[in-house]
Amino acid sequence: MQDGEGRLGQIGRYWLSRRRNSAAWCRTWFDASTRQTCRASLGTDDLDEAKLALAAWITANAQPTRARSKGLSDGYIRRILAVGQAALNRAYREGEITSVPRILLSLAPEAEPRERLLTIDEAKALFAAATEPHQILYLMLAFATAARPTAILELTTFQVDCDARLIRFNPAGRVQNKKRRPILPICDALLPWLRGLPAGPVVQYRGKPLAGTKMLFRHLTNRVAHKIRHEAASAASTHRRASHRSEAWRVIEEGRRRSAEIMEVTAYTIRHTVAAEMRKRGVPVWEVAGFLGHSSGYKTTERYAKFGPDHLAGAVKAIDGYFMDLGLAAPLSPATHPLRVSIVLVPPRMGPYLTEKMVEPTGIEPVTSTMPL
Repeated sequence: MQDGEGRLGQIGRYWLSRRRNSAAWCRTWFDASTRQTCRASLGTDDLDEAKLALAAWITANAQPTRARSKGLSDGYIRRILAVGQAALNRAYREGEITSVPRILLSLAPEAEPRERLLTIDEAKALFAAATEPHQILYLMLAFATAARPTAILELTTFQVDCDARLIRFNPAGRVQNKKRRPILPICDALLPWLRGLPAGPVVQYRGKPLAGTKMLFRHLTNRVAHKIRHEAASAASTHRRASHRSEAWRVIEEGRRRSAEIMEVTAYTIRHTVAAEMRKRGVPVWEVAGFLGHSSGYKTTERYAKFGPDHLAGAVKAIDGYFMDLGLAAPLSPATHPLRVSIVLVPPRMGPYLTEKMVEPTGIEPVTSTMPL
């Protein structure tokens, strides 16, 4: 680690110092609220050991930040320029202006396609971080359908046919646009989660549909990043006690890297990951395109999807195989229907998410230590 701002061993807002008449190194920072310099002992008088201890503490306790530039990306600028060009063209067609200046989209190079894909361990970590039923249900739908976030959030129970095992992502009355919403089969892993849902939005929080996925993924990625940092700090402490300093530094840097990477995960990362997994598992390109709602495979998909879920059998098999790799395969016996307890959806008994035992016969209140079983 480089020393910064003239302060020994500085990392962010923390640096190393010693108290007067003490050989022990301290984690030091300035508290703006009290306008005082604060210190906490690191329990060592060895400078290299103190630097390592400071790095380990920051890895475990510092708040995560999203490693995105604060400036505007080329992709964003290009999109704004394109919208402006379209607006000018429309004004010209409507006779509001007499000529249209040409906007050079080359001023902002076309962004490279995002290549960020989830590993199996990262996908497992997202499910493990999901603490609310709406988070789990969103992840199940996202991984099982690879649908666009808006299509999932606007999905209602009236578009889900569990008997035919089909989801019609395009609701009645909505005109298809370039981002087509296909009719998709329901895989085995997802089916138990869709049976018995109350009428209305499939993904809802406190009885209301979600407005977006930003907060949902912020919660999930923060929890995963927090766990990664704490595991890295714990491992580094073990190496420190064994005097394996180089290994301790390696673990800390690896924890920081993985923590930063998981914070970049968005709703679309899941869509890209599922598409890549289908291709990796041998699903034909046209079938993947149809499953994703791309125009190249959409018409063929729509023509035959209404006759049953077998049309995209290859894609469904690949997705069920992926859920099996995640340890979230469908149960062998029929799952219990989700129950509405007050306004909280209780998920079915599958994977690591098991419902709490409910008071019989109403099934309304959780069992407590004072209640008879």
